[in-house]
Amino acid sequence: MRNREYSTFMLLNAPGFGAKGIYYIFENLKKNKLTTNDLFDLDISELRRIFPEIGQGKFSRASLSSLTALDDDKMFNSFQKLKDDQIHIIGLDDEKYPQRVIEKLKQNAPPILFCKGNLQLLNTRGISIVGSRDVGDFAIMLTKRIANRLAENGYNVTSGYAKGVDTSAHLGALEGNGTTTMILSYGVNHLSVKRDIKDFNWEKNTLFVTQFLPYEKFPGQNAMIRNKLVCAMSQAVIVISSGPERDANGKMSGTFNAGLSALNMQVPLFILNPSLLTPVPQGNIDLIKIGGTPLSNGSELVQYLDALNSNAPAAGIDVPQNIEPFIHALQEPTQDYQVNAKGNIKGRILNLFNGRPLSINEIIEQAHLDWTPKKLAAYLKKVEEIEIVKNGHTNY
Repeated sequence: MRNREYSTFMLLNAPGFGAKGIYYIFENLKKNKLTTNDLFDLDISELRRIFPEIGQGKFSRASLSSLTALDDDKMFNSFQKLKDDQIHIIGLDDEKYPQRVIEKLKQNAPPILFCKGNLQLLNTRGISIVGSRDVGDFAIMLTKRIANRLAENGYNVTSGYAKGVDTSAHLGALEGNGTTTMILSYGVNHLSVKRDIKDFNWEKNTLFVTQFLPYEKFPGQNAMIRNKLVCAMSQAVIVISSGPERDANGKMSGTFNAGLSALNMQVPLFILNPSLLTPVPQGNIDLIKIGGTPLSNGSELVQYLDALNSNAPAAGIDVPQNIEPFIHALQEPTQDYQVNAKGNIKGRILNLFNGRPLSINEIIEQAHLDWTPKKLAAYLKKVEEIEIVKNGHTNY
């Protein structure tokens, strides 16, 4: 028996129907108080009345007759394979479809999402963390720490499931006994759950989402398309480390693109303070210049979000018209993102790290501090970005 998921899958496989054509079908079904299930019970004359633009203009490649000529048996076998793999097919007319995506992307919202995991995460409070694939150990630690803090405060952490920052964000959330959503840039047939993810209760606490057809592999442009969905599903976006908008060869940074997408959608954008990383990421500096808010730790973001939530309607969070008070509260004392080395003790200390451990005495010497080891150890315990590890008689 055909249900809404199966009908949605059939529509997706109708020849000539791309994303915009499917969106048009969903919109007109809604106007006529019909469902996707009703679509395949309509005769050709009713289809022409309800969908007059199909076969013309921008929908010239689509044909209404293809809706009535689908091979039902062949379709069902492909559909059943997805269901056997516990894949959910969520169309625009499904109440589980994330409403934030419709609000932010409007007619560019993916008409169909393929999901695996905890579907409740589609419409929960989510924060995206994005960044470069190739980053140092210190950036990885910071990513996990921020994701962990967000998870502890009840936020679902969203990212793109790539190596580097993305995977670290997912792991940081799971390590904090939280939840995480992985937005894929390829079809579900190519999904492989990473070994580190399997160490956690991933089937309950994770959700995989993709807008791409099950068999579709990863071409480069999919990452940029995926970025828009990552941003649209989130109440805020955090950039850990970004290259410049374009490199020397003219290739655009995927992370920078995600930052631009957030700004264009008016999703609050937070950029890890460039002074915390060595070498200083140029993309972070540039994104702050065009509207991103500098961020140093997860606690700052939680405070911002709590304030935002307290002023937001129950149905969800909208970007405040004036976020200057929040930006002012989050900014570092210095506007020099290369770090005011003389006046900013925290910045001086963090600048020493480059993916390697340092002893207390090494920090005192290299940061030129007139402090005792005991005083510095007490100070470092209060610094969000630093984790102190005991090795023998020495703190690192």
